[in-house]
Amino acid sequence: MTKTYRVDQIGSLVRPAKLLDAREERKTGKITLAALRLVEDEAVLDVLKMQNDLGLPIFSDGEMRRDAWQTNFSEAVDGFEDTYPIREMIREDGRHVRLQMHTKAIRGKLQQARRLAQIDADFLRKHSPGPFKITMPSPAVISRNSYKVGVTDKAYPDTAELRRDVGAIVQGEMKALVADGASYLQLDEGFTAYADPDRLKALGPDANPETAMDEDVALENACYDAVRREGLTLAMHLCRGSRASFNRGRGSYDFLAEHLFHKLHVDRFLLEYDSDKVGGFEPLRFMPKGKIAVLGLVSSTSPILEKQDDLLRRIEQASKFCPVEQLAISTQCGFQGSASRDGAHMTSDQQKRKLELIVDTARKVWH
Repeated sequence: MTKTYRVDQIGSLVRPAKLLDAREERKTGKITLAALRLVEDEAVLDVLKMQNDLGLPIFSDGEMRRDAWQTNFSEAVDGFEDTYPIREMIREDGRHVRLQMHTKAIRGKLQQARRLAQIDADFLRKHSPGPFKITMPSPAVISRNSYKVGVTDKAYPDTAELRRDVGAIVQGEMKALVADGASYLQLDEGFTAYADPDRLKALGPDANPETAMDEDVALENACYDAVRREGLTLAMHLCRGSRASFNRGRGSYDFLAEHLFHKLHVDRFLLEYDSDKVGGFEPLRFMPKGKIAVLGLVSSTSPILEKQDDLLRRIEQASKFCPVEQLAISTQCGFQGSASRDGAHMTSDQQKRKLELIVDTARKVWH
């Protein structure tokens, strides 16, 4: 049996300016890796204390050691392009921006050079006030987003081989993290494309979404099944991101609910529900018994603090489709999934008030 956490924190937390400065200084050779590690350690200790003071039941290091939520994979595995791509985008406010993206293309056979999250787990094991979670990009999202036509296909003409290689690395890391003492493992964004019509197009005009989903489910389940055991929580996070310059897109969970909730071998689904872009709670009627739907009702993309009465009302609405015993509450996404200057929407104090709100709301609902 796994522990039922009624409050969850997706993963990333607002990075202090001192850490952002240190990461830039490390990249330009102004400081050593050891010096950066000391700044990272300080930042992690600060967010652990903050989470403990607020009464959060599960602890995250805030992804303070990463360029972005997904980069612990490409930093630990050889076979990726050397630099991050630059992409021109139009913000929701109409402004044109040039952004450094943190998904590198695969250009050669993947060879794991070091552990993906060992330093995270080692530090959390020693310093976390309670059970800790580790987040990682899912093998499905790595295989899809890092595939570049004309580059990746030269190394992997057979995409099934690419998926096997990525899955084996993620599975091996998950096994190691369990041995390291992690109580909660979360894979991120493997199925977001199926909830967004624009992203679904990226699968290709001839792709069958149901077939593609079944292949992704099999890939992910192999990872979950390899580590499942008493006391370990396994989760999948689904949202459209939190980076300030991004247009987050639209799309309901209808297709996912029918084709994923009962097939994926996880204990909980962390779902974005902070706006009407994902539709209503009706898809939660497909949530199987024994699984938890974590409602991401509190926005990590707006500094405005939600009203608790609104959160209580929305939890009540959700309970009409999924028993309240199978619900929990969280933020919609991490607070700063990218270690870039445009990565966060709010201050650390505003973040703290949001986390405090979800803890207090959970106490009122689940006592």
